Amino acid sequence: MRRRLPGRRLRWLLLAVAATLVLAFVLVWTTPLFALKEVRVSGTGVLDPGEVAEAADEYLDRSILRADLEAIADEVASLPAVKSVRVARSWPRSVLIEVTERDPYLAVPSGDETFLMVDSEGVVFDRVGEISESIWKVELAEPGPDDLATLETLAVLQALPSGLADEVERVSTPSPAAVTLQLEGGRTLVWGDGSQNDKKARVADRLLASGYEHVDVSAPDAPTVS
Repeated sequence: MRRRLPGRRLRWLLLAVAATLVLAFVLVWTTPLFALKEVRVSGTGVLDPGEVAEAADEYLDRSILRADLEAIADEVASLPAVKSVRVARSWPRSVLIEVTERDPYLAVPSGDETFLMVDSEGVVFDRVGEISESIWKVELAEPGPDDLATLETLAVLQALPSGLADEVERVSTPSPAAVTLQLEGGRTLVWGDGSQNDKKARVADRLLASGYEHVDVSAPDAPTVS
């Protein structure tokens, strides 16, 4: 048979545990041994790690418990190049900031021998002087996640069959309904908007294979060629 602790002993035990927890909390909250001294940043490529770490500057030399992890994450997430971020305490005196940056999907000429980097969601997050051949080169007037021309361009490019995609040298989108693909050999394929992409691809493939150099499949049921 199990013996139960007398009520008085149990109360004293609970009080002792509570006092220990309070003491531990006070020590962590007040002692320099648990003051935040280091902010470690990982996952940056486009961003300067120092710029990311600045989000936690106001908590330095204060108790690590005082660091508002959500506020730090919100400030880092406001940086255009950040797709997602995770912030955590690393006891006894560090905060970790793990960043996932946006990947470039479109390169938009900016008019001064540089390119705006745009991700697959239409977010502009960087400006560079050189681009990789794997990134779509696209002419857009006002790239951004709320720009219809940008969104229609993304819808078209993400739906292109690989064979056709390999032939695209650059893209121009003067309006949301006028996505135009400049193909190898000086050929032009007017795609229109991002609707009926499968049907447009089939029609375009057939007409290009027939030798036409300028094809318009913006209305796939009534394409035009020259």
